[in-house]
Amino acid sequence: MRKIFVSFLAVASFLFLSEMGLRLFWEMAPSVRRPFYQRSKNPFIRYELIPNAESGSVKINSAGFRGPEIKIEKPKDTYRILMLGDSELFSILLPEKDNLSRQLEKLLNEKSSGLKFEVLNTGVEGYNTYQEFEVLKDKGLRYYPDLVVLNYVLNDPEPGEFYFGNNFLSRNSALYRYCVYRVKKGLIKRERKRLKIKTEPDHFNYLHSGESFIHLKNTILEMSSMLEERKIKLVVNIFPVSSLAVNDFKENYPYGHLHKMIKDIAHKNIIWVDAIEEFNRLGMTPQEVSINYQYNESHKNAKALGVMAELLYRVFQENKLISGI
Repeated sequence: MRKIFVSFLAVASFLFLSEMGLRLFWEMAPSVRRPFYQRSKNPFIRYELIPNAESGSVKINSAGFRGPEIKIEKPKDTYRILMLGDSELFSILLPEKDNLSRQLEKLLNEKSSGLKFEVLNTGVEGYNTYQEFEVLKDKGLRYYPDLVVLNYVLNDPEPGEFYFGNNFLSRNSALYRYCVYRVKKGLIKRERKRLKIKTEPDHFNYLHSGESFIHLKNTILEMSSMLEERKIKLVVNIFPVSSLAVNDFKENYPYGHLHKMIKDIAHKNIIWVDAIEEFNRLGMTPQEVSINYQYNESHKNAKALGVMAELLYRVFQENKLISGI
């Protein structure tokens, strides 16, 4: 009996020390490392912006978002739009005034007949849709948004190895998350090798198949249903890819079928916006919308983001989402 007790105590001690060690020292490496990021207390978000941090032209407000200060309590006659996204929304290579959130906010206030508009930029480099949903639940809803815009990029279903079941152990045990992470990461690495994933089209097609896409679809549907209960409309704004793998946005665009897959996610509370249609209408090429096409930089430049802001404004009008514009 004593041996059993000693063995049990040894195992319990090992598990406890492992748990404490992982909580203190283990971090699933973020996609990017910059001086304005820190580890998040929410294990599903993983990392987040440091409130009041500043680096170069990037200034983070006290809420932990890029942009001007914003009060939790919404002022009278103010319409608040919460934008979720990744590096395309964050726009580290652009001045604050040129990112999508600021251009949309400026346009709405110029067209307004009385309302004041605030557009919150919660974008963080490297985030996927699941992390963005966690941001909405953890931080975004406390600002009482009247409308939510989810900015979708074709790498948003990744990384599958970071998806954990929404259960007690996932949320409270670093040891459990570490074991799941190592197993899933190994399985995905083996699967990608088997499928010979090498090119960008291979990668995006892989992300929009199997478990990754199912998880993405369920996340968007859950987000939309949660917002519907609060009488908040969800606009999903798709960013076309403008990398070296893309020569034009027409018949040679390699990801048209993926745009269709995304827009086929059906929910009555979702309004879909696809900027590729607007770029084609205006005759804009991938070279013209990319911030640096020759260096395979798919992020959009200030002009392209201005076009997307105009498109969102028209969608708001056509769907009567906002009175007074």
